[in-house]
Amino acid sequence: MSTSSPVPRRGVLIGSTAAAITGLFAASGTAAAAAPAKKSTAYAPKLKFAADGKFKIVQFNDTQDGPRTDRRTLELMNKVLDTEKPGFALINGDVINGSPKTVTEVKQAINNVVQPMESRGIPWALTFGNHDEDSMPNGTNMSDAKILDFIRGYEFNVNAKNDKIQGESNSQLLIASSKNAKPAFGIWLLDSNRYAPDAIGGQDFEGLMSYDWIRPEQIAWYRDASKATELRYGKVQSLMFFHIPLWEHHHMWYGAQFTSNDADHEKAVKKHSIEGVKNEGIYTAAFNSGMFTALQERGDVRGVYCGHDHINTFKGDYYGIELGYAPGTGFGTYGLGGTENHELRGARVFELDENRDGVYTGTRTIFAKDLGIDMGTKAQPIDEPLPLP
Repeated sequence: MSTSSPVPRRGVLIGSTAAAITGLFAASGTAAAAAPAKKSTAYAPKLKFAADGKFKIVQFNDTQDGPRTDRRTLELMNKVLDTEKPGFALINGDVINGSPKTVTEVKQAINNVVQPMESRGIPWALTFGNHDEDSMPNGTNMSDAKILDFIRGYEFNVNAKNDKIQGESNSQLLIASSKNAKPAFGIWLLDSNRYAPDAIGGQDFEGLMSYDWIRPEQIAWYRDASKATELRYGKVQSLMFFHIPLWEHHHMWYGAQFTSNDADHEKAVKKHSIEGVKNEGIYTAAFNSGMFTALQERGDVRGVYCGHDHINTFKGDYYGIELGYAPGTGFGTYGLGGTENHELRGARVFELDENRDGVYTGTRTIFAKDLGIDMGTKAQPIDEPLPLP
């Protein structure tokens, strides 16, 4: 499989739904003034290491389907959870697509893909991607905020609600030691938002990626919460998850900021210990948010993992911070195309051991093709949506 040749992108994505973004910019087209984030207090742990000091995180990504989810998506999720038995699982954005026509159908589409965790009593959360509000033009009125309110009603959901900053899925989750209530590791969930506005300062976004970016107030929230956590507990090493990749995901793959050629990549593989494949472009935000420099400053995030680009699976070490992808999980959305369309459907697993230095011991991918799941190209929707709780 080629590691650099692109495949056709996802169709109507960039630009066509940019107008759907709301609340980010004033009518004049200039950036809306954001209220400064309030100083944070340290959160209490919601999760806990097992008695043996170990903990697993499973990252699913881009389940991205409607109320009759492809049955193989659920089979993949169920098999991964039964095999790995994680202490926490997340769907890292683009949980659903724009096909639902009613509020009930939105809830059914979400419920289908959270039931694998909920039915097993596994704590879980969602981050939001650029597609989760795509049903709104159909009249559902199911914004990310309303989706958040819905999912927080599940018994094992651990998403927080934070109305003070941009985005809906900004949360810090701490994992308590098996020995006491002090956190031994942490998880950051951010909302990477949706699409750039039509224009800023009278200038459109033609020639740019047209995706939105993590906002300064979100970065300020992370920095303040990180400092508060350190003040209370000491430095807590963590992993961070959000949907849309950083500019630095591109820079790491190519070993350069402003070129994208295979010769640079071959050098970058050695420099940054890159593993995995890239089969499409790295679809970053329109602007560089500065998130990576904030992570460097604080020094408490070991890795940043995204989705969004379904058929990229690579990871590497970029100046001391892992940057990587989980493969797309959903069988109902685009893949490699042709007879190999579903070959990279999968999940990513992260292993923690509080008895080891640094706690975080590594990550690996799991693919549906290795779990005996049908790789046929024909869609296989479930007969009926799973019963709503």
